[in-house]
Amino acid sequence: MKVPFNDLSRIHNPLKEKVLAKFSNVVDKNDFILNKDVENFEKSFSHYTKQKYSISCSNGTDALELILRGLEIGAGDEVIVPINTFIATSFSVENVGAMPVFVDNDEYYLIDVEKIQSKITKKTKAIIGVNLYGQMCDVDKLYKISKDNNIKFIEDAAQSHGAMQGKRNVGDKSIAAAYSFYPGKNLGGWGDGGIVTTNSQKLFKKLEKIRNFGSKVKYYHEIQGINSKLQPLQAILLKEKLQHLDSWNKEREAIALNYLEELKNIKEITLPKYYKNNKHVWHLFVLRVPNRKNFIEFCNEHNIETGIHYPYPILKQKSYIQHPQKLELFENSYSQYRNLVSLPIFPKMTKEEINYVISVVKKYFSKS
Repeated sequence: MKVPFNDLSRIHNPLKEKVLAKFSNVVDKNDFILNKDVENFEKSFSHYTKQKYSISCSNGTDALELILRGLEIGAGDEVIVPINTFIATSFSVENVGAMPVFVDNDEYYLIDVEKIQSKITKKTKAIIGVNLYGQMCDVDKLYKISKDNNIKFIEDAAQSHGAMQGKRNVGDKSIAAAYSFYPGKNLGGWGDGGIVTTNSQKLFKKLEKIRNFGSKVKYYHEIQGINSKLQPLQAILLKEKLQHLDSWNKEREAIALNYLEELKNIKEITLPKYYKNNKHVWHLFVLRVPNRKNFIEFCNEHNIETGIHYPYPILKQKSYIQHPQKLELFENSYSQYRNLVSLPIFPKMTKEEINYVISVVKKYFSKS
């Protein structure tokens, strides 16, 4: 048996004909920029996330950058970010001229809220909490820290489509949340895309202009902006896929629960855990294993594709060799990253595939 890390064709093939037929109408009308399809998807996404406003854009990095620009964060400012995240989180901060200030992760791989206060200075303007691997960071604590220090709390929701924390939705406590629609996300496109959700009308109206050259009316530019638009094909597809997201997330959860139950007695493995009362949407199933290289090779030999999220913490990347925190020790992140590995988890994964992954993992540790 061969088990891919993700097989998007299983959810895309049933939608392909319907989506392409709708896009054919767009081509016939030559209506390609910020059209009704984009507007309809934005409204649908606001309804799904229970947020008042949505502003789509080209990708998840731009979504974060739009929020930062909308909050007028720039040169000379600092933004606190977790070190355990995809590098786009910190790049978005630098893209507006600000400085990312890194904080270690906790045992759930989320930003360690107990280590944030010591990083706040007079230059700090915001905290970006990343909802990593499919579950939300501690939004109540992050909101309180932000409020107490008169700074903004932003959510990077690129991996948390449909996640909740108790009765909290993504975006309920933050000034805005940024999503990615990169193809492999729980809600992904046929290409790239992103969106910002917010309950602030003031910020919404500003971001509408910023994403379109600072303009609401063509050729009239009220503020400085960028060019970041979601394409109609993506909007049509994402609106169709949005109707299936909850059921797909339930499938992910069922796979995760199966892994957790079947692998819980392997003492060499550190399994992922639920933080507080999170509704986890399991974008990734990340565990820690000793001798990761050997484990991955064993999986490859048995035709199971795995992933690594992420091979290096941000400050160990060459692009950050000059960062002021380069020599700082991030105890959890630096002790964990060499052992992180992600198992296959995706909608329409078969019982046979799930059981095969479990059997191969058990076989590896029974021989070691």
